[in-house]
Amino acid sequence: MEKDKVEKALISLEDGLIKYLRLMDWFYQVDVSKDADFQRAYNHFYRMRQRKPEFYRDYYEFMQSHKNQVITFEDILLHFYNQFDRVEASFSSKMLATLNPDKPVWDEFVLQNLKIKKPAQYSKDRVKQTIEIYSKIETWYEDFLKSETAKGMLILFGEKYPNIEITNVKKIDLILWQMR
Repeated sequence: MEKDKVEKALISLEDGLIKYLRLMDWFYQVDVSKDADFQRAYNHFYRMRQRKPEFYRDYYEFMQSHKNQVITFEDILLHFYNQFDRVEASFSSKMLATLNPDKPVWDEFVLQNLKIKKPAQYSKDRVKQTIEIYSKIETWYEDFLKSETAKGMLILFGEKYPNIEITNVKKIDLILWQMR
């Protein structure tokens, strides 16, 4: 990736970074299942729209009940599949990345880079395929973080935001999000 593109992305991501830091700080201070202000900010930041109120209620109750616990993408995905008969890959990954900031968010940009298509809407094996794809996303991040490109991106991030302590996965995630 070109240095100037990364630098432009770093400038552009400042507002999102501030929102992310505030959200993560807030996350540990409140009961997210009851805090409507947190939920609005989270929904806005992660662009969670067009779900029924019972989905959001369950989402935040499940999130709250799993704070400070080890949980997997599969656990979260299966929860929503069993509750709502929906394969919520993106929303599940967003919850996981909040509960464990070392985990990546399911993102269209990453899928494009990996040249992976989402499972077909009505595939018999959609849940299994979604879990496999998320595993590939995790592997991609693990491999990418070892690359010279990622190391360069992280150096530039550190120069631009020297006092920000977030995971390397989140730093790369934020940069890639801005570079679309």
